[in-house]
Amino acid sequence: MKIILGTRGSQLAVQQSEDLVAYLRAAGHEIEWKRFTTHGDQWLAGPLGKEVGAGFFTKELEEALLARDVDMLIHSFKDVALERPAGIRTACVPRREDPADWLVTRPDAPEHPVIGTSSERRLQFLSKALPKASFTWIRGNVPTRLQKVRDGELRGEALHGTVLAAAGLRRLGLDLSGLKVHAFLPDELLPAPAQGALLVECREGDDALVAALAGFHDALTLKCVTLERAVLAGIGGGCQQPLGASAVQEADGSFHLRAAYAVEGAIRTGEARGMDEAAVVAQVLRGLGL
Repeated sequence: MKIILGTRGSQLAVQQSEDLVAYLRAAGHEIEWKRFTTHGDQWLAGPLGKEVGAGFFTKELEEALLARDVDMLIHSFKDVALERPAGIRTACVPRREDPADWLVTRPDAPEHPVIGTSSERRLQFLSKALPKASFTWIRGNVPTRLQKVRDGELRGEALHGTVLAAAGLRRLGLDLSGLKVHAFLPDELLPAPAQGALLVECREGDDALVAALAGFHDALTLKCVTLERAVLAGIGGGCQQPLGASAVQEADGSFHLRAAYAVEGAIRTGEARGMDEAAVVAQVLRGLGL
């Protein structure tokens, strides 16, 4: 079967798709790759905020899928809107990479460092976790941000570090020598909902493609991501909400869901464990005051 794959054109978007492409090729499928530049890739004029609407990083790809210009899409799951276009279905959710955030700094960072981030979640939470730091917005792909840290300069001002998703750094295998790395624990900084996970989409009715991807699908990843995104839906959605959420399955099969939400100058938290997934989400939302 010939499959036309659509992804964003960044080095990370390509790299995080390689394992799935190799899996399909090993099964005898022919892959043609189309790479897209989305609105989110083009808009670099400021921090991510109110300008970020549904489909900021996915709209152009999903339009191509519905137009039959491509057969399959691979997204970073955290970029996917809660309300997806009619006619598109989930084809596969691969096993999740490390969902944590990493703080990457220069070794000569002062006691009061300047940290670059484009995430309102990271800004709100790290303002409390790193009270001696100041923050500035930074855009661009992962290698670009790391180079700015190595250069120690951003827009003519000092820059000592940035915060990046561990999943992207691991997938790219970038050289971090000469830099200091701190991996945030969930108690320090909860990741964005679905961070580290990928979503593979296809058109409704494409059962042959779904069947071809069945061996690459990870049901547990999908369950955990679904719980995290349910919390996001409960606060009103939007991938730039200052919300962190983490769901894991424990040894007895129950789910442990934690969330933190920055609102009205404070950080609200919610936590629950249980077998009933809907009840776990409801308890966490109550803890967030919702």
